[in-house]
Amino acid sequence: MRTLILLFAFFLGFASSAQAALSVQAEDAVKQFLGNHPSLEGRDYSIQWEPVKIEFPSCAKAPSVELLRKDKAWGKLLLNLRCDSGRVWARPVGLYVTVKGRYLAAARPLKPGQILTPNDWKWVDGDLAKMGDSLIDSPELLKDVELNRAQQAGNALRLNDFRQMSVIKSGDQVRVAILGRGFAIDASGQALADAALGASVKVRISDGKIIQGTAVKQGLVEVVME
Repeated sequence: MRTLILLFAFFLGFASSAQAALSVQAEDAVKQFLGNHPSLEGRDYSIQWEPVKIEFPSCAKAPSVELLRKDKAWGKLLLNLRCDSGRVWARPVGLYVTVKGRYLAAARPLKPGQILTPNDWKWVDGDLAKMGDSLIDSPELLKDVELNRAQQAGNALRLNDFRQMSVIKSGDQVRVAILGRGFAIDASGQALADAALGASVKVRISDGKIIQGTAVKQGLVEVVME
C-alpha cells in the first residue's frame, strides 16, 4: 500500500510540474511587449499560449522580453524572458499570435500581364499570420502594375505577384528620341521587348539598326548619346 501511495504522489507531482502556469508577472510582461511591438500597431490580435513546463519565479522588476529569430510578432513565436533584478533567471515562452485582417484575393482565374480591375479581386478575412508576407491589403497597391504570373480563383494576391505596368509592348511601333550634345533626332522603330516605365528596351529602327534606350512614356523611347 505504501508503495502505491508513493507512486501516486510521484505521478501527481510530475503532472503538476508538467502543468506549471505562466506567472501573472511574466504574462503581463509578454502582453506589454506585444502591445508595444511595431508590427502589431493598430492590429486586431489574440494570443494562444503554449503549455508551460517550468516555473517562473517572481522578479523584483518586470522581466525583459526578447523576440527570438523573427522581426514580426505574428504567428508562432518564441520569446525569451529574463530577470536581472534579485535572483537572475531566463525562461523561454512559446505562443501563437493570431492577427485578424483583410486582404485581396483573386475573384476569378487571372492571366500574366493582366491589369486588374475591381471585378478581378475580392476581400477575404482571415489570420494574416498564416498567410505569410507581402499580402496586398489595399486596392491602391494595384495601380500601375500588372500580373507577372497566373493566379487561380481564391489565391491571395501578393506584391511579388506583380510588376510595374508595361508602357511598351514587344512588337509595338514606337517613337525614338535620340538626344546628344547640341542635337535631337526623332526616329521610329519597333520595340523588341516589353518595358515598364524607366526600364531599358531595345528598338530596331527604320534602317535596321538596333539601339537601346529608356521607356519614358507610352510609345516613347529615349536614347541619350554621350
